[in-house]
Amino acid sequence: MINKENKSLEDFKYLIDSRDLTNKEKAEERDTILKARAARFETRSDNDIKTAKLMQLKFQMEEYLSSPLCSVELSFPKFLMTYIDTLYEKRKDFASDISIKPIVLSHVLNEHREPNDSFLLRLMFHSQDSFKDLIEFDKSLWAMVYYQDKVCGFLDSSEKLGKSEKKHVRGINF
Repeated sequence: MINKENKSLEDFKYLIDSRDLTNKEKAEERDTILKARAARFETRSDNDIKTAKLMQLKFQMEEYLSSPLCSVELSFPKFLMTYIDTLYEKRKDFASDISIKPIVLSHVLNEHREPNDSFLLRLMFHSQDSFKDLIEFDKSLWAMVYYQDKVCGFLDSSEKLGKSEKKHVRGINF
């Protein structure tokens, strides 16, 4: 058994082979790893946190696009809120940076207004600039998420019509 007091973060560079450990030793190793992880978590800089959140957002957006199911929890406005709140303390600062009025941003975030092409373009270029030093970011990702969200909304509303409310509109049966 290894002495806990002599361990450092460097000791955890490689995975621990737990096949030969007793249950007590496994529990001790797990506790040591959790403590080291918590210590590292506490020493993260604001920039590290921002980088992690942006990368997580990108991966969540890509997963949303690749999923065959529509998600109620994920939507264009929710992704946009996460993006803005990661980069800015105040949303009006983001609105100013992409040259839109804060009320327009508020309407888009609260789904009272659809983002127009100009809004999407400004968002795409802003995010491409934000991600340039972190990870490759396809600027069309925002547009794809927006249109995926619209398709999911359409499909959801068409399902709500249900079989009992079939209607005949301009030669199309619902």
